[in-house]
Amino acid sequence: SVMMFKKGSFEIDTVIYPVAIKYNTLYTEAFWNSSEQSFAKYLFMMLTSWALVCDVWYLPPMRRLPGENAITFANRVKALIAKKGGLVDLQWDGMIKRKKLSERIRQSLMDLERQQFLENSVLPRNISHGNLNHLQKKD
Repeated sequence: SVMMFKKGSFEIDTVIYPVAIKYNTLYTEAFWNSSEQSFAKYLFMMLTSWALVCDVWYLPPMRRLPGENAITFANRVKALIAKKGGLVDLQWDGMIKRKKLSERIRQSLMDLERQQFLENSVLPRNISHGNLNHLQKKD
């Protein structure tokens, strides 16, 4: 997934050089979940893994459009990175995993993710999250 960018880099009038990186988990997991493992443990795992394999795409330089604010520009760059890497474009940052969310907010986020998945999936367009039950395997 591609998480939200901090908007600071997008507020100044400069060229952004986006890069999409997609890690292959065949030999190791490149993601560090700092709430579950120490940096020393993560570093040991990375240094002793067979290989760290990833695909890298250098995308065309981008500038803020006239009248475009920093947040819209950041989201436009993020969407391009997600599309090129075949990744999910999420509308939340990584800190959400460290916070206890109310059931209402959690359900709202799940509904948003489900909607984005259905809009970008290869499932027939007449299938919605409410009628996927017939696709589940029956015992």
